[in-house]
Amino acid sequence: MSEAKSAERSRDILRVLTVACGRSVDQLLEQVADGHADELDSHQADCVHCQAALSELNSLWSPVVEFAKQPVQAPPGLVDNVMDRIYALAQDVWYTLQLSDIGAVKIAARVVGRLARDTARTVPGVRAALGRTSQGRIVQLVEAATRRHRHPHAAVGVLGRTAVVDIAVAVRYGEDVHEVAAEVQQRVIARLRHDVGLQLVNVNVTVDDVVI
Repeated sequence: MSEAKSAERSRDILRVLTVACGRSVDQLLEQVADGHADELDSHQADCVHCQAALSELNSLWSPVVEFAKQPVQAPPGLVDNVMDRIYALAQDVWYTLQLSDIGAVKIAARVVGRLARDTARTVPGVRAALGRTSQGRIVQLVEAATRRHRHPHAAVGVLGRTAVVDIAVAVRYGEDVHEVAAEVQQRVIARLRHDVGLQLVNVNVTVDDVVI
């Protein structure tokens, strides 16, 4: 099968796959391939699932971009290999996926969320940490995605070895709110990279309350 036909076959399959929020994987990949991974529309700006997918797809697509810059022909099977990896990742958007020569390691998004919340609670000054923000628009997006998949507490978008996490915290009165939020980000990112093996981690922290 030629490179063009093989890539088209993979794209036909991807058209029926979606991330948890319902966005088409094929549309997200097209956005990445066109070089617009960082240009988020109004939905993507609030959606952890789209943000995680765009980051992971952008990482996977980077070898194709690099070869396109060079006046040489890409190795046989490169595009086909990339498309096969993307298809494998998109098969289950509620699990991280790490592929190796000895097999695959999958970790549920709810585990990522639980570790993130538990880590946030260890930060001095944090009185409570929830799995999602109370901001109306983001809550609606999360609930719409998680209700369909029965993951009501998963304000976590994962794809491959990329995760985007939303955390809402209540901070003790008198603490430096900005420093507490920044420490939550740093600790959660370090924990998820170390314990889950994630490579790209974005943590959005919302301070929803101050507790006396």
